[in-house]
Amino acid sequence: MTDRFDVLLCFTPAPPDGAALMDELETALRDAGLRVLRDSGVDESADVLANSNVVLVLCSRADRVLVVAPGTDGGHAVDPRNLPALVGLVRRKVAGSRRGRARMVGRYRELLAIHRGLHAHPVLMVRGLPGVGKTVLAEQYARLFQDTFDGGVLRLGPFGQHAPEEVLSQFHLALARAAGDLLGADLAGIDFDRLRDHVAERIGADGRRVLVLVDDVPPGLPPDALERLLLPTSAVSTVLVSRVGNSPWDVPTLDLAGLSPAEGLRLFSEFRAPADDAEREAVLRLVEQCGGHPITLRANASAAPPASRPDTAPQAIRGLLAGCGPAAAGIIRLGGLLAPVPFPLGIARDVLGDGFADAVGELEERGMASLVDGGLRLQPLVAEVARAGLDPGDLPESAAKSLLQLLSRGRAEYRDFLLQHARALAERISAALRIRLLRSVADAHEQHRDFFAAGEVHAAILSTEGATSADFATAARVEIACGLYPEAVRHARHALLSAADDDERRAASLVAAQAFDCQGDYAAGERMFWHDFPGRGETGLPATVQALRLRGRAREAIASVEAILPALHDSPPADLLLEYARALLLDDQPGRAREVAAEVIAAFHATGRTRHFQCTEAELLWAEATVTLDLQDRSAAVLRELEARYGRRYGPESPPALTAAALAGRALLLRGQPERALSALSATERTVLRVFGGENRLRYRIRHGMALAHGQLRDFGRQAEVLEEILQPQIRLLGSTHPETLESRLDLGLALAFSGRDQYRRATELVDAAADDIVATLGNATDLSEKAIAAKRVLRGAASQFSDGFQRTP
Repeated sequence: MTDRFDVLLCFTPAPPDGAALMDELETALRDAGLRVLRDSGVDESADVLANSNVVLVLCSRADRVLVVAPGTDGGHAVDPRNLPALVGLVRRKVAGSRRGRARMVGRYRELLAIHRGLHAHPVLMVRGLPGVGKTVLAEQYARLFQDTFDGGVLRLGPFGQHAPEEVLSQFHLALARAAGDLLGADLAGIDFDRLRDHVAERIGADGRRVLVLVDDVPPGLPPDALERLLLPTSAVSTVLVSRVGNSPWDVPTLDLAGLSPAEGLRLFSEFRAPADDAEREAVLRLVEQCGGHPITLRANASAAPPASRPDTAPQAIRGLLAGCGPAAAGIIRLGGLLAPVPFPLGIARDVLGDGFADAVGELEERGMASLVDGGLRLQPLVAEVARAGLDPGDLPESAAKSLLQLLSRGRAEYRDFLLQHARALAERISAALRIRLLRSVADAHEQHRDFFAAGEVHAAILSTEGATSADFATAARVEIACGLYPEAVRHARHALLSAADDDERRAASLVAAQAFDCQGDYAAGERMFWHDFPGRGETGLPATVQALRLRGRAREAIASVEAILPALHDSPPADLLLEYARALLLDDQPGRAREVAAEVIAAFHATGRTRHFQCTEAELLWAEATVTLDLQDRSAAVLRELEARYGRRYGPESPPALTAAALAGRALLLRGQPERALSALSATERTVLRVFGGENRLRYRIRHGMALAHGQLRDFGRQAEVLEEILQPQIRLLGSTHPETLESRLDLGLALAFSGRDQYRRATELVDAAADDIVATLGNATDLSEKAIAAKRVLRGAASQFSDGFQRTP
């Protein structure tokens, strides 16, 4: 069976008048110009089904089916006796099916193998040579088995054009966009691991199954990176598509070969039916010579004369390209410049003019491109061949300008694709346009909390002639987020030297000061910018409030916020309210801090952005204030009861429950139970990491408790390692004179002194400096100041006990 039909007509078993109705309907459909096949006497039912655009049956729920008789609930698509209406409906269905489906023949065993593989395992790899039909097979499976995945399909990729180390960043952008569309939510502002967990949690919440297609995974991707492409939920089945290569992945694999002789002949006949038996035999020989490679067969059928059919894909594609009309050739040239992902037809219109529409149809008919939800995607192997030796002319500049217009409109649909096109075009255009495109890419990574990916793009910007003072200042801001403070200072100073006006000079100075502040070098920060803390109109109030809070000047920070709040016409920005809440907590005003944090939470929840990083920070601040208000007795038993109460009221993984759990774990240290404390705190930390990420005060508090447990177990080396890990983040987040940071500084000095690592001088310097700052910040009559005095006595008493290998403080 080699023909392709528009309608497979199924009226079996027929109703009492079904035979006559079926005859009449078949005649009407044929008169409308549709190719019709009745299912009676058909032996190759699977083949016929796959080669029909529409299946017309009495009653069914399958895809490509029109229901033409009432079901049990009385609903129906159209009365089967209303022939004009029915024929019109079928014609519309056929037209949509012709345009929206990729042609595929055969591969029934492979489709069944995917289905059986996913039934036995949550993930399956489809692997094969370029152009062998891996993606088409995966898409065909998603279409034919869509009833199995009632939660929908997530299509991610392709990623093969990226270096392995870039894949996770691109996957992050793609997942945020595709999952946001599926779930109807804005998923920006969530880091990668929390995004995966959030999407998995939402998908698994309603009991429906979701199919995830991850297209063109680079073979060189490390196994641990591949693992992070999988959503951690049993509600998801994942099909990974990859080219043949060195792939050290321990996942079930379907190695996709070429088409069989019969399938290859059928595919060839889709485009050109053999004229006689001799040509039929020639086609079969071609199938054997090319290994049943679908692209080679399609290209030969569409382009080459029978006497000169090349048997390799690149040769066949080049012959096909040579036969394209001018408009189609222009689209191919454009697609060769862009990333191998769908691109909006608007770019083709801007670059090629209005005459490109017919060319799109020509490329579709030849199997060289396909329409994907409003965008056009070239067949990847066609794009690769077209790209070789391409003379771009002025196309890159025109395409870049069109792309910049799309990006400037803030279009959310397929924005990750637009950004990939921006990266691809950036290699071929003038410096000024390159910088503009790369800024959009860096900004997208930064919005999604992928600061290291943003930093790499900024590095490319700064290496381009024409980078501005603002570019250097923005790069410095991203480096601060990456913890690269010396680099941030260096780039901020460069921005200061190249500033064109006072605004740019202030922006550069501010970023440099913030980098110094993150290191705890407040004197340098003040010399660089703060001086007497400039007015909020110059710097932005949140930055000023943060600088005051980091220096322990909480009441000044609070006053500066409260002075401006009555004058604001709109709701205060979230970053300002978060700084306000932090300052209130530092000033021992948990009640007001909780109210402010609740205001931020409510604003994010009202817009559905429940996992935005600022919403998470507000939830943790609200939890800290709540626990502080509820806490009078800090014994472990009372704290465990408080944790249980919060768990019942807000959930066991809620911010207040985890805050109480952290305090309960630390309380075990007061009872001399370091093993139990270490176990409890480790379990709480794992949950905090999964739910809230690693950069928050709660996690640092937990890690500090774990360090104390190691100290009680006399594992001072490990205690010092843990405290070294959290000290710099605490300085950045809380300030060097915050009580929790001061305690970490003090404890780190003690741990180093007793760890036997020849660091007695540094230990003494840490303890002395921390003790001085404790007295200056908190006064003499506090628990922490008493601890500091005791620590200094311990070090002085222990000095004589250290070996000669230690350098002693004079």
